[in-house]
Amino acid sequence: MKKKDQVTTTRLRGVNLSGWLIAEPWVTPSLFSATGASTEEELIKALGAEAYHEKIKKHYDTFISEDDFERMEILGLNAVRLPVPWHTFEPEGDAGDFLPCSEYVDKALEWAGKHGISVLLDLATVPGGQGDSNGSATTPETTADWHASTRGRAIALHVLDRLASRYGSNPALFGIELLDTPLMRVRRGLSVTDGIPAHYLRNFYREAYDHVRSHMGDDKAVVFSSSGYPGAWRHFMRHGRYKNVWMDVHLYHYRGETAQDISTPDGLSRALARNKRVLREALSTGFKVMVGEWSAAAVLPDSMMTPEGRIAYERVFVSNQLASFEKTDGWFFQTWKTEKRLPAWDARASLSSFERGMMG
Repeated sequence: MKKKDQVTTTRLRGVNLSGWLIAEPWVTPSLFSATGASTEEELIKALGAEAYHEKIKKHYDTFISEDDFERMEILGLNAVRLPVPWHTFEPEGDAGDFLPCSEYVDKALEWAGKHGISVLLDLATVPGGQGDSNGSATTPETTADWHASTRGRAIALHVLDRLASRYGSNPALFGIELLDTPLMRVRRGLSVTDGIPAHYLRNFYREAYDHVRSHMGDDKAVVFSSSGYPGAWRHFMRHGRYKNVWMDVHLYHYRGETAQDISTPDGLSRALARNKRVLREALSTGFKVMVGEWSAAAVLPDSMMTPEGRIAYERVFVSNQLASFEKTDGWFFQTWKTEKRLPAWDARASLSSFERGMMG
């Protein structure tokens, strides 16, 4: 297919490419089978560096290809959110035996350019961990010690600088997300939750903005996570020098205090009302808002549900969630592909029956 001159910058209708450049057992369980590992770091220890490199290189080469981008284009998608690790480039500091993956980021931008798809690069891991504030299936619950690590901040800024320097002028690049889902420390009554201090995150985002903006024009977006508290960012980055800044909100309904049984009208209504409430709060801050992660996963009574019934409920849930995103500037389903084709998480199953016009 002939390369297109310009990648669309209209409302984002996208998918995450989770599990590709950051291996995750829920996406590709075969990578972790019989190892006892649940993270790449544990996988290295279980297999040894040489066997790990061989296995992860084959995964990089085969899990995502240009064919996937072509299928996204046919489906009517116009964007991908690509999580990348802090060791994207050559190993440094504590990167140890991790395998760099910048050549695959290169390929993703090339394939995206050919198929009219915009790419949001998302710095999804940092030394010490950033926690998981959204209950996402993509990341195991971890401590958020990044802010306390010796060179964590410097390494994150260096990687963002290199990402912007390498891809900032690429026409397929939509923008860069400065962190994925940092767990933010907040006060609840008389106690304070675990996580990264809010002032640390704010200062990091301002400094990171300057790093990436120095390599890319104002037409490229700079994205930050709401960390589950969109209202906390109401007066953030309001100075006129900050251009094209977006807020990323993640919306899940399958576990914890936000879980909802969508097989009942009241449960479905509560889930959608939460979407609208959170997004209304985010939009009130004045930022452009995207739903960076969402899925069809929710609580369903397995003992009473046939496979066909589950699919039907999830399809209704997807359709209604898409409608609830109407006032946002875009969304990214979680995720494009899973090895087991998980129906609530795999866009090839969840979105394939929707016509272009139904996806907003």
